Amino acid sequence: MTAIASGVGPAILLWLSRFGQEPPDRLPLAAIPLLGAVLTGPLTDLTASSSRRAALARLAGALLLGLAAGAATLSLPAADARYLLCPVTAVALAAILREVRPQGLAQAVCVYVACTLLANFTLDSFLPLGSFFLVNVGTFFFGVTFTQRDRVHAFGRPTVYRMILLAAVANVALAASLGTPLRYVGVSFLSIVLAETADTEVFHRLRGRRWLRRVATSNAISAPIDTVVFTLLAFVGEEFATAGWLTQVIVTDVLVKYVSGLVAALGVLALVRTALPRRLVASDVPGRPGNAPADGRY
Repeated sequence: MTAIASGVGPAILLWLSRFGQEPPDRLPLAAIPLLGAVLTGPLTDLTASSSRRAALARLAGALLLGLAAGAATLSLPAADARYLLCPVTAVALAAILREVRPQGLAQAVCVYVACTLLANFTLDSFLPLGSFFLVNVGTFFFGVTFTQRDRVHAFGRPTVYRMILLAAVANVALAASLGTPLRYVGVSFLSIVLAETADTEVFHRLRGRRWLRRVATSNAISAPIDTVVFTLLAFVGEEFATAGWLTQVIVTDVLVKYVSGLVAALGVLALVRTALPRRLVASDVPGRPGNAPADGRY
């Protein structure tokens, strides 16, 4: 599924970005490998316990499947051969990051930073769901960042804060290069720092609890902070940002971020339990050996 997603993902991302205030004719080149970087996570997890030869063989198969899926989208309107960079990036990064030690850290940081960058790329795209709900497309990416950040907690609080700072600086740099209004740049930086700091402190205060419970609790704090701070500071004063519109966006974004974060966490657990030896699964953060609580709880 991940291989197919790497092939069709760019076409889907372009479609979603067209719900924005200024729909693009084509994806920026940078968005394509960034999407590939997001999909590196599951590919790395799935090959983590394999020998190098077996892992490379599986990744080669994933690359062929991804390229085939990407080629199938080239017949769509506004299709672009550059879309094939997505599966190439996903597989190449997976091959590299699975060799990096400590295992799991570089992978989680890569996915986290890429997700925050793509979330800000789609910050003005709103997908209507039914008669009330209005989803900021970037919310889907931010839901994944919550789980990746919680995986990095096993490497210590200072490591988490370095990752948050890296993501914030990378977002400012990308936004500036794309000509994003300074208002959005500043608000994005502030919301990331506030929400991620709150999540980090709550998560660390719950040490000894099951990992999934810690994820759910910390996300319940950080998701509303991120959504309320960003939505109000970024859009209040805009002609389209009525009180009703702001309410729709805030309610929907909080729900989607929380649910997508839990889905991502459950997906991580499923991947790890499938791909890793049992002795590595009983760890504080899935996929990261050596930090197991006494009872191996999740």
